[in-house]
Amino acid sequence: MVAAWAQNYEEIYLKNGISAVIKEIEKNILSKEYWLKKLDGKDVKYGYYDNDILLTVVDKTDKKLSVFTYSDGVLKKTFDTSVIVGKSGEKLIEGDLKTPIGVYQLTRRFVPSDRYLGPLAFSLSYPNLLDKLAKRNGGGIWIHGYPLDGERTDELKTKGCVAMENDTLMQYDKIIDYKRSLALIYEDAKPNASAEQIAVIISKLFRWKKTWSESDIENYLKFYDKNFARYDGMSLDKFQSMKRAIFARKESKNIAFSNLIITPYPNLKNENIFRVSFFEDYSTPTYKFQGQKTLYVKLYGDDMKILIEE
Repeated sequence: MVAAWAQNYEEIYLKNGISAVIKEIEKNILSKEYWLKKLDGKDVKYGYYDNDILLTVVDKTDKKLSVFTYSDGVLKKTFDTSVIVGKSGEKLIEGDLKTPIGVYQLTRRFVPSDRYLGPLAFSLSYPNLLDKLAKRNGGGIWIHGYPLDGERTDELKTKGCVAMENDTLMQYDKIIDYKRSLALIYEDAKPNASAEQIAVIISKLFRWKKTWSESDIENYLKFYDKNFARYDGMSLDKFQSMKRAIFARKESKNIAFSNLIITPYPNLKNENIFRVSFFEDYSTPTYKFQGQKTLYVKLYGDDMKILIEE
């Protein structure tokens, strides 16, 4: 398949020049069918990742924690244990003792000052942007151990955290690299992305980038959900006004995306929500940015809308 494409590009170049080749490549990149072919044979039920990643998957219903490695479309379970979690349901407010449902980064590895929390802990990035958009609050959600002193029972109160036996926690510590890990926490319905969904997201992501690069404001704004809010709380109306003013300058733009991370977002409404993250290299004559960008998107069939953007 690759050899055929390569030969085709050579013929196009000889007949019509390099600009025609670029147009042909762009047509592929913007096509869902192209990405479906690229995803053939890859296990994407827990998402798609350009680089190797570790996924900690927590089942609140069955009180299980598993670790999966993902490498070039191959998903492999490397760790499995029973855990104690908080109350069922979506976490809403500080003190409701519920373990949040969603996708979170492991932000820190540390030794808790309170011996009740065991010998080691990993903090999670709750509340994330999507939580904040939904007006959820609270914090201090960790993966940690059992008390170093006193009785250790299944009645251990986690206050919304995820707790495991200390010996098991030390095994978990040996295999987890929190700097390249994500945690997926679900209840009832297991995250189960399809190749079709991932192909839609990737193709739409590059279509969004194309409208951005070309200052095509009308088509660019069509990618934003009616309930969109920016990371700082800016409403859709104000965001649209700001973008119209920026795009009106017609500045040339160079935009590149790399290290794509697409993760199905567990939720009790079973909506097709995904966390999409990538490294963005952006430059205009007056502004430059290089760094991680995160979107939360929702699929409506073959259409993708951005719910929140950081």
